[in-house]
Amino acid sequence: MTPPIRPATDADADGLWDLFQLSFGGKDHERSQWMDAAEPDRTLLVEGPRGEVGAAARVLPLEQWFGGRLVPLGGYSPVAVAPEHRGRGWGRAVTVAHLAAMRERGEVIAGLYPAALSLYRAVGFEAAGSYVHRRFPARDLATMAPRHAVEVRRGSPSDLAAVRRCHERSGPGRDGTIRRSGAWWDQRLPPDLAGVALYVIDDPTSPGEVRGYAATRQGPGRRPYDYSVTVVEVLADDPDDVRALWRLVASAYAQAPDLHVIGPAEDDLFLLADHTDPEVVRNEIRWMLRLVDLPGAVAARGWPPGASGTVHLEVADDQAPWNAGRWVLEVDGGLARLSPGGDGSVQASIGGLAAWWSGYAAASRLVRTGHLAGDREAVARLDGLLPAAPPVLLDFY
Repeated sequence: MTPPIRPATDADADGLWDLFQLSFGGKDHERSQWMDAAEPDRTLLVEGPRGEVGAAARVLPLEQWFGGRLVPLGGYSPVAVAPEHRGRGWGRAVTVAHLAAMRERGEVIAGLYPAALSLYRAVGFEAAGSYVHRRFPARDLATMAPRHAVEVRRGSPSDLAAVRRCHERSGPGRDGTIRRSGAWWDQRLPPDLAGVALYVIDDPTSPGEVRGYAATRQGPGRRPYDYSVTVVEVLADDPDDVRALWRLVASAYAQAPDLHVIGPAEDDLFLLADHTDPEVVRNEIRWMLRLVDLPGAVAARGWPPGASGTVHLEVADDQAPWNAGRWVLEVDGGLARLSPGGDGSVQASIGGLAAWWSGYAAASRLVRTGHLAGDREAVARLDGLLPAAPPVLLDFY
């Protein structure tokens, strides 16, 4: 039996930090960064039999792009259970305990990076994407050449505001991207750019703006080489700009032959470079998504402008009963709504719907995995309403 779950208070600060250290190896100098985000109404905990913090889950207020629109997201960061209390279901309980409050706040979806897929799948989350840490031979990427001349210059702290705006402009076309906070930017690209090399491409049509950028850090190299390069980010929408930035990032291949890149499983680099033979440093790090408020999530995301149709659903959701039951999905003109009713011609788990809603998996694929079932024509209509296009999320929250 799970003890009562309650909001954290200031008196729990030491216990929460101890739990985070045990679970994730946090360093003492990171305490303020972790604890500043532990708002009482966003941190729930299970108190152990001796008054200790036995388990806790914190949810961050975030926004994520889907279909060209920002969708309110509750990001679990983290879920932790003390080693002596694991296996009792406390992690599952404290995760589920957040759902009703997220719904009340208007956070229509929830996301997390799972330590165990099965734990979160059991409470309605499903896979939505992944990223991979690869070590590319820099020489492979240094051969990428833009078809037209592109001028890339060294960036300075005065360019950081334009870099942030460039990232914000790119969001609507990149499903899964998180809207970044000022604190996130300051951590990845410090205001003084200490330890970071920034390169930018100016936008000649908009003075003071950049249309692409690359940021890197140096790290230790494998003997006998001098150093390695870790890519913080390369972002541009024009193919020639993308090639020019990657060529510059990889240009030190004689001294730094290793280029560390974190990217999606199917990285754009495999479409750009003539030859790529990377080594996987860390295999796929998956992230999962849950639909917290099903009608709200359907209405919040953007839908393909040319899609139009109606599908009747029957949804199973044991943890968020407000989502369960029969619904009619109507899509038209880039918008959608979900209304109670219908004949339930497609049966779906809430996790299966999350995988489809996010674009991670086609409805027909989810039938094969047992997440969806029902009328074949209705399943085909679901595929027509939202073709699969896996979202990409590279920001660990």
